[in-house]
Amino acid sequence: MKLWICTAFFSMVAFAIAQNDAGYSAFAKANTAYTNGDYQEAINSYNSILQSGLQSAEVYFNLGNAYYKQNEVGPAIFNYEKALQLDPGNKEVKNNLRFAQQLRIDAIQPLAENPIEKFLKDTATSTTVDNWAYISIILALIAVLMFLLYHYAKTTGKKRLFFTLSLILFLLVVLSIVAASYAHNLNNSSNQAIVFSQETVTRAEPKSNADPSFAVHEGTKVSILEEYQNWAHIQLANGSEAWMPLADLKKL
Repeated sequence: MKLWICTAFFSMVAFAIAQNDAGYSAFAKANTAYTNGDYQEAINSYNSILQSGLQSAEVYFNLGNAYYKQNEVGPAIFNYEKALQLDPGNKEVKNNLRFAQQLRIDAIQPLAENPIEKFLKDTATSTTVDNWAYISIILALIAVLMFLLYHYAKTTGKKRLFFTLSLILFLLVVLSIVAASYAHNLNNSSNQAIVFSQETVTRAEPKSNADPSFAVHEGTKVSILEEYQNWAHIQLANGSEAWMPLADLKKL
C-alpha cells in the first residue's frame, strides 16, 4: 500500500497558512519531518497548525498518514474523516481511509440503505455546502444570461432555445440549493465519533456495573444518539445500540 502525502498541494496550503508565520513554520516543519520518517514530530507539527485555528483537508490528510505510519488506527481514521468533511470528493483520502479501516478489529456490516435515499445522500455530500452555494450562484448567472439572450433574440428558433435553456438552468439552481440545504442538515444531524480506546465493553445502561452489551475497538465509527453525564448512547452501522464512556470517543 502506498500512502500519498499531498506534495502537489504543498504550495497552495503553504500560501493559505502563510497568513500566520507560526503556522507556516509548523507546516514546513511537519512536511520535512514526514519526509524524513520522523512521524511523531510531523504529528506534533500538524496538530500545532490545527490548534492555532488553521484547517485544511491536506493538513488533516497528512496528519492521518503520519498516524497511519505509526499504526495508530483511531487517530488515522479520525483525521481522514475530518479531511473528507472539508473535501468530500478527494479520492486519495477515500483510498487511504479504506486502507486504515482494514486495520480495525471490528468488521461491522452496515444496514442496507434505500437506493433512492442513498443516491440523494451521496449526491448531496459529494461536495461541500460552500461548493453547492458557488454552483448555484454560477448557474443562476448563466440562467440570467440565457434569459437576456432569449429577450433579445431575433428569431423564433433562438428564442425557444434560450428560453428552454434558462428554464433548465433555473431548475438546476433550485436543485443545487436543495442539495446544499440537505447536505447542511445531514452535517448538523449527524453526531458521529471515532472510538479511540483499544477496546471498550459497552453497557446496556449508562453505568459501569450495567450488563455488558458488546465490545467495540479502536477506529470504529459510531453515531451518538444521546449523552448522559459521562456516557454516550451509541449506534453502530449495523443498528446495534449501547452505552459507552464519552472519554473513549472523539467526536468528528
